[in-house]
Amino acid sequence: MIRRATVPALLSIAIGLGSLGGCASSGSSYIHPGVDFGYMKRAAVLPFANLSSDDLADERVQSIFVMKILEEDVLEILDPRESLAALAETELRPGARPTPEQAVALGESLKVEALFFGTVEEYGVSRSDRNRGPEVTLVLEMIETETGVVVWRAQSHSTGASVWRRLFGGGPADLYSVSERVVADALGTLLE
Repeated sequence: MIRRATVPALLSIAIGLGSLGGCASSGSSYIHPGVDFGYMKRAAVLPFANLSSDDLADERVQSIFVMKILEEDVLEILDPRESLAALAETELRPGARPTPEQAVALGESLKVEALFFGTVEEYGVSRSDRNRGPEVTLVLEMIETETGVVVWRAQSHSTGASVWRRLFGGGPADLYSVSERVVADALGTLLE
C-alpha cells in the first residue's frame, strides 16, 4: 500500500525521469534586430559546407533542411538545381559561404529575398563516448539578399543519447532522427 504522502513524491520522480527521456540537445541563435521577415516570399538554399568526416553529411542534412522548411510552408523555396546554376555564374563553389556582394548578386540572379546556408560541423557516431550514439552539430544562416547581411543564425547540437533509453533498455536514436531534431531545433528559433 502506498501512503498518500509518497504519491506526490513518486509523481515528481516520474516527471523528472520523463524530462530526461529525450535526447541530449543544445543550441543558440541570433536574429538581427529590426528585420521584417514579412516581405520575404522566396528563398534559395545554397549547398551546405561539410566539416565532418562523412563525405555526404552536407547533402543529407541539407535534404532534411529543405523538407522541414517546405513543411512549414512559409517561404517558396527554389529548386536546388537553380541555386547550383547561379553559383557557377558568381564563381562561388558549392559549400562556400557567400560574401555580402555575392549574396546580393545571387539574390538578383535567382529573384529571391533570402538565401539559406548551412555548415555541418559534426555528423556521425561520437568518437569520445560510443554510448552517446550519433551526434550532429549544425550551423544555419539566413542572408537577406538586398544587403547581404546575415539576419538569422542558429547553431544546434544533438546526440542520440537518452537517459530514458539507458534506464529502460534500447540503444541511442539513429543518425537520421538526430539530424531531423537538430534541423527542427534550429528552425524553431526562426519560426517561433
